[in-house]
Amino acid sequence: MSETEISEIHSNTKSEETSNIPQTGDLQRKGKISHLLGTGPKKGDPKFAAWDEEDSMVMSWLWNSMLSEISDTCMFLPTAQDIWTAIRQTYSKEGDAALIYEIKTKISATKQGNLSVTQYANLLQNLCEDAATLKNFIEKDRVYDFLTGLNVEFDQVRVQILGKERLSSLNETISLIRTEENRREVM
Repeated sequence: MSETEISEIHSNTKSEETSNIPQTGDLQRKGKISHLLGTGPKKGDPKFAAWDEEDSMVMSWLWNSMLSEISDTCMFLPTAQDIWTAIRQTYSKEGDAALIYEIKTKISATKQGNLSVTQYANLLQNLCEDAATLKNFIEKDRVYDFLTGLNVEFDQVRVQILGKERLSSLNETISLIRTEENRREVM
């Protein structure tokens, strides 16, 4: 997970339950962002013991920043990265269909009316920043539509694509299917 994704997650989780989660910038300034990214030294590395101790401290920061009902669900996770991932998956609004619908409705309802062109453009631009989430949702939906319409002979590659941790973009998906199609034609 990149630092940009972590920042996006934090900005997308502005609910009462998660508003006290430490800012990733705070962790970055303290040199602790590797604990959320899981990029620290591995067991056996001479630096691992010190890093593992720091990881315990970051875990404590994360737990103490949450409501007790939330931190209780993360108490037995072994690393700060595991806690961060669990909270991200549970409280991130990325892919939230209701949020996407709300953004789309606001964009559709926005009209210039009594606003100056500049005011109207700025309002629409602010809404369009929220639409990045909508774009990601639509992109995934297009991939699902494409995969759904494929013939049965592409079932194996379809399962491989859907089994990835990160869903490929539509262009990547088409490329993978075309590669499989070309491979079959050669055989």
